[in-house]
Amino acid sequence: MPQITCPNCGRTINLENRREIDLDLIRNAAKREPKTFTDLLHATKLPRKTLSLRLKELCGDGTLVKEEGMYRLNGISPCISVKSGIPSGLSRMLSDKKIRTGMMLSIFLLSSMATGYVLAMFATPPKPYNGTPKEPVVIGNFTMKLNVADVKDLFGWQVVVSFNSEQLTVLETKLGDFFTVDDPFIPLLSDTHGDRLLLASCLKPDQTGYDGSGTLATIIFGYYIEDYELPQWVMEKESYETMLLDSTGTAIPIDPLETLTLELVE
Repeated sequence: MPQITCPNCGRTINLENRREIDLDLIRNAAKREPKTFTDLLHATKLPRKTLSLRLKELCGDGTLVKEEGMYRLNGISPCISVKSGIPSGLSRMLSDKKIRTGMMLSIFLLSSMATGYVLAMFATPPKPYNGTPKEPVVIGNFTMKLNVADVKDLFGWQVVVSFNSEQLTVLETKLGDFFTVDDPFIPLLSDTHGDRLLLASCLKPDQTGYDGSGTLATIIFGYYIEDYELPQWVMEKESYETMLLDSTGTAIPIDPLETLTLELVE
């Protein structure tokens, strides 16, 4: 049987598979967003009469729906332009590196918080009930500053702080003065669970990263006993990770002794 190669799709065409190839061309053209007959004519390069017959067939079997002169795949909303399964607005957002950095940091933090709670719920055995539990009493407090030194283009950050929850509790967290803007994209996210404090902040997409040194956050701890251990920041703890990100979403190297410090305020 004579065969030819389609100049549009590169497939081998004969009388047996031409119909399926035509239908595939139309389905693929209408998959991204609703199209007019003229749009499909240009996209598929099919003869006008052939395209009309194929459209009638696809509408008849429910594959396509014709509304106000537009053909769309059945099941795709005509109100949303779809690109690779992502709404066009979100697609534009994800193409912006700074927005992607902020979203990545906030999603990472929020997912870490949720994972920690779920794991703790299933991993911690129930304690026997021995009457009303005695709440520890906070007898004093102290302040610590989370400082960063000599960084370039710092756009977002997340730091894990480890502390002894039998001796200490987190009373308050505040954003430091390193980001001098009044309203960063993430002002300060904080989550305390067990003996781990997770902190994060990120700038807005239209802002530029910061260079230099300063305070990322201020933490006020309450203590239950006089002889307590001071908290420390850690690179990772229970799958939680400390990270500094620049405006492209690239991790900034951290020197454990110099880049980050947790300073006790006298």
